[in-house]
Amino acid sequence: MIMMKRYKKILLTGVLSALSCSFVHAQELYKNENAPVHERVMDLISRLTVEEKISLLRATSPGIPRLGIDKYYHGNEALHGVVRPGRFTVFPQAIGLAATWNPELQKRVATVISDEARARWNELDQGREQKEQFSDVLTFWSPTVNMARDPRWGRTPETYGEDPFLSGIMGTAFVNGLQGDDPHYLKIVSTPKHFAANNEEHNRFVCNPQISEKQLREYYFPAFEMCVKEGKAASIMSAYNALNDVPCTLNPWLLQKVLRQDWGFQGYVVSDCGGPALLVNAHKYVKTKEAAATLSIKAGLDLECGDDVYDGPLLNAYKQYMVSDADIDSAAYHVLTARMKLGLFDSGERNPYTKISPSVIGSKEHQQIALDAARQCIVLLKNQKNRLPLNADKLKSIAVVGIIWRLQRRSGSRTGFHTARYQKQGRRSGESRLCSLEICCRWAGTYSGRELPGRTAS
Repeated sequence: MIMMKRYKKILLTGVLSALSCSFVHAQELYKNENAPVHERVMDLISRLTVEEKISLLRATSPGIPRLGIDKYYHGNEALHGVVRPGRFTVFPQAIGLAATWNPELQKRVATVISDEARARWNELDQGREQKEQFSDVLTFWSPTVNMARDPRWGRTPETYGEDPFLSGIMGTAFVNGLQGDDPHYLKIVSTPKHFAANNEEHNRFVCNPQISEKQLREYYFPAFEMCVKEGKAASIMSAYNALNDVPCTLNPWLLQKVLRQDWGFQGYVVSDCGGPALLVNAHKYVKTKEAAATLSIKAGLDLECGDDVYDGPLLNAYKQYMVSDADIDSAAYHVLTARMKLGLFDSGERNPYTKISPSVIGSKEHQQIALDAARQCIVLLKNQKNRLPLNADKLKSIAVVGIIWRLQRRSGSRTGFHTARYQKQGRRSGESRLCSLEICCRWAGTYSGRELPGRTAS
């Protein structure tokens, strides 16, 4: 009788233990690779503390060991080849790729880039051995689909030029090549940037262009719209600048109305690096980082490129009831969905991209594609009427139009003009001589859409 009671007790304990394990396993839905992504993400969010959720909303996101979540460093660059860590195949600059007029080639280039990125991730034990900031290789802040409307902009080579249709076609092909075509997994998160109207460098932190909605939708938006609607971009980066008096970082019309409501964007929005802090110290739009965090997250900014405003200040804003749980959950949902689709919560057995070998990096095949791209981006100019090379003996003056203020400052001129003597090297004798050709330069600059002195070119 005693033995029977003891047996029943052991049996009951075993049954309860088994039920308990089954219950825990069933509750950890976020680890179930067969469950829908939405349900997995919602389950994970329900297990996170507010502090843990906020830690997911910055570029250098730390691990959460109690839930088996590894660190993840958002952001790297891959505009024409992966930047880091290590060596990768390099392609022509974006402006050169645009000159190929070949979206199929563009997609092959982006596919090579994403193959090499995944190969390096696999080589680094699914990123566990990658320790440097901004050097994980599954999230790229590329492509740049801003309009190169002003050739004086220093980042024109990053773009696909001044035509919105070509930029949209090439940008979409690049997004498709990076993100892959698997129905379940993202190969890479592509991030078209900088949304929107970002095409000047000298005052990019504070500029405030005034642009009509008609201009925006016909010229500045189409490339982004194509990347979202046709490319299904998993992320979008906002711009530093303001637009019609509202900084893009906290612009609800841009980030909610246009992106999500009009275009059906399903991914996450990341700031340009340090953008939220600039709302305080550059734009002077708000006085505190807590206010910057509040207005940004409510406007639809999900992730901060940086570890500043969406860290302590966002938590402080939450504790002061400026930010709600729903605000934080919405941002965390968008960010975690991308990480889930990358396969960061899965074993990797079903993910085709975990099988890419590191041997593809810099392979002969990839080098050949880079060579093909370089050849196709060459543009031959027609030298009509043999205007080139210039004959200094037949010219009296040349007007050089553009921003040359640094040269003016070095010359001591404050008039907006600079003149220089043209030194000609004798072709036959090797002698140098000063000819009578005078080069006249005048600054024809603009600043945030306002005319400056010296705008009229000579």
